[in-house]
Amino acid sequence: MPSEPKVQTQPMVGIFWLLGRLLILDASPLSEAEPYGDCLGHRKSHYNYWTAQQRLGTVPCDMEYEESPRGRVIFNTKTKRFALYADRCILEQNLVVNQIMRAMSLPASQTKVGTDGHFGHYKCFKCLETSGTCEDDF
Repeated sequence: MPSEPKVQTQPMVGIFWLLGRLLILDASPLSEAEPYGDCLGHRKSHYNYWTAQQRLGTVPCDMEYEESPRGRVIFNTKTKRFALYADRCILEQNLVVNQIMRAMSLPASQTKVGTDGHFGHYKCFKCLETSGTCEDDF
């Protein structure tokens, strides 16, 4: 009897966008993550991944990578916790956040979800127009 294909259960780090209703996600298992300070993160940047997807025709060629709501998942090696940073347009949609958590096998009890605080990396153009700064304490 053939065996069932193994499902990825190892938590992952990665990058993602919400393009309308479509979640675009690129991730790698934590065991393959790259060090960045006290964190482990995905080896691909938003810019490089988006540009590659434009060449393949899977995302709009006339849209910049930061236009659509986006985010990232990292792992803090000191706290042993994951952080899911995202644009407010994503965070306000519990179903989308849950979809990201499931797709990346993130343990809810060890994952902080929020904006990236005062850095503001993950603000789409719509959010940048409506708010000046983010005061979230993450």
